[in-house]
Amino acid sequence: MMVEKPVSVGIDIGGGSTKIGLVEPDGNIIVNEILKLTEIDAPEDLLDAYINKIKSWKEQYRDFQIQAIGVGVPGHVINDHRATDICNLPFLNRFPLADYLEENLQLPVWIENDATYAGVGEYRYGSGQQSERFLLATLGTGIGLTFIEHGRIHATGNGTLGDIGHMIIDRNLTFQCRKGCWGCIESVASGVAISRDAKQLAQKYPESYLGKVFERENRDPTVRHIIEGSFEGDPVCIGKLNETADWLGLWACNVVQIFAPHRFAFGGGWSAAGQGFIDKLYQRAKSVGIEEYYNQVTFVQATKGNLAGILGAASFAFDHAGNTRA
Repeated sequence: MMVEKPVSVGIDIGGGSTKIGLVEPDGNIIVNEILKLTEIDAPEDLLDAYINKIKSWKEQYRDFQIQAIGVGVPGHVINDHRATDICNLPFLNRFPLADYLEENLQLPVWIENDATYAGVGEYRYGSGQQSERFLLATLGTGIGLTFIEHGRIHATGNGTLGDIGHMIIDRNLTFQCRKGCWGCIESVASGVAISRDAKQLAQKYPESYLGKVFERENRDPTVRHIIEGSFEGDPVCIGKLNETADWLGLWACNVVQIFAPHRFAFGGGWSAAGQGFIDKLYQRAKSVGIEEYYNQVTFVQATKGNLAGILGAASFAFDHAGNTRA
């Protein structure tokens, strides 16, 4: 008689797409896909796409038995980890997400903030392994933070480590972020803020790398274009990259002196700039901070990339379904 291998599903909901995967307890990903969220504005439509995908996997991968589902949401976690609020996808706010999935799939569901699950994925399978005090910053559309100490996830409320992306960093309160906060780190260094600034730079310097991207692709440049232009030696892109490193370094100084990590990993769009960019953050933070903190911490590039969220979600769900790891 064939024994089915236990697996779990990790779902990482983003602003424009969802990453979903079937994961074994050791972190091996059997299959993963990206589901686009275009033209979806109702929670049932979104969740039905997940349900259909998971049902198809049940038929396709009969050697495996799904134990549980972990869902990372881009917002706060409420109602005893059953729903989300203040979410980047407003139509999900306060919808009984976990109940809907459980009723349709007959599997236990655990919801956490997406940055939390990314931190779990990096801690267990990536850059956080063997670190007693681990921080992961996710530098994407927004900016999130996860702190794991001796395997324990810390959260201050709403399933998150506070709204750390809205820590005020600009005393001039120059820009307002998408959530309405003035002068926070997201207002100057998030993916949304960088697209805003990159468009202005492209229009001001049409002969720059960003200007050529704007003309060629007829869309706003992004973090990726600034990194590419920097690698090609474009002075406008290099200037913007260094300015962002300065902002993020000041923010990182505050974070380090609150949590005293031993390892601080950076994931998301800006991490593609490489360890050299992350070293700039370390040097800036150290230049204004208390030296003792920087004698015990290393700043590193996250290693699991876009897979960290589904790895963490699946791993967390597997454990909370009462399973024992081999």
